[in-house]
Amino acid sequence: MLLRLAVLISVLAPVAVAHAQDSEAFYLEKRNDLGLVAYCGERGLLPEDGYRFFKAGMNEIFGSRPETPEGELHEAKGRAGIAYLQGEEQTIEDMAADYEVDVAEVCGQYKSHISLGKIAASRSKP
Repeated sequence: MLLRLAVLISVLAPVAVAHAQDSEAFYLEKRNDLGLVAYCGERGLLPEDGYRFFKAGMNEIFGSRPETPEGELHEAKGRAGIAYLQGEEQTIEDMAADYEVDVAEVCGQYKSHISLGKIAASRSKP
């Protein structure tokens, strides 16, 4: 029994660590997306309340997390129009050019996330 438990722990521990690391990377990407939603909203490409509802959706996924310098940095880069995905950074304008679309279309990808955030926010009201 102890041998099985030791084997199980030795197999699952690295998986749990990898999942936690992936979760943190995903969270930082979403923090960057949150900044990009603000960037797009300030330019009239997304609804004014988009930031609030995108954040509500993030809280639904990740729970409430304390602010960290790394998270704040990723969000600030998004607010400056810099996208962060899988460790790579690129301006939203360059991203749009790479895909031969305009910035409004890149910003539009967040509309469904904002809608889901509205649903999450409406469920959490008393």
